[in-house]
Amino acid sequence: MAAGFYDGLLLLALWLSSLLASAFMTTLSGLPRNDRTNSVLLLVVGAVYFCWSWTHGGQTLGMRAWRLKLRRLDGAPVRWPVALVRYVLMLASWLIAAAVLVLPLLPEAVATAVPGWQVVAGACAAYTVLALLFLLRDGGTRALYDWLSGTVVMRSEE
Repeated sequence: MAAGFYDGLLLLALWLSSLLASAFMTTLSGLPRNDRTNSVLLLVVGAVYFCWSWTHGGQTLGMRAWRLKLRRLDGAPVRWPVALVRYVLMLASWLIAAAVLVLPLLPEAVATAVPGWQVVAGACAAYTVLALLFLLRDGGTRALYDWLSGTVVMRSEE
């Protein structure tokens, strides 16, 4: 969790820098601001940060601080396709977990305006329980996205 917190701070800094560069470029070019383009930019920046780190040494900066390393199950280094799958699954897991925390806090007016929000809340809660069961099954070393991508986070020898 501490490595994830470190990486979250680094990712936030990368995102802010990217958005600043995007704002600067759109201002210079005279183009209107495009929120969809900025959303894609943030996804790409996150993918490049995590996937490049995982494929070049198996460690993000947060993982390096806590001496953790990402490897495939056979101990081989992670390659780009596996890293991209893990990134997408990790992102989806965190978004679903965030939804589980936010949905009960929605005001009743908003909750009733969204059709089927109870189904979404139930699905998010079920996913979170499933993810926790996978984490407990392996002694806390592999999250659901590790199981699905065939990776494991292990202690680094360095």
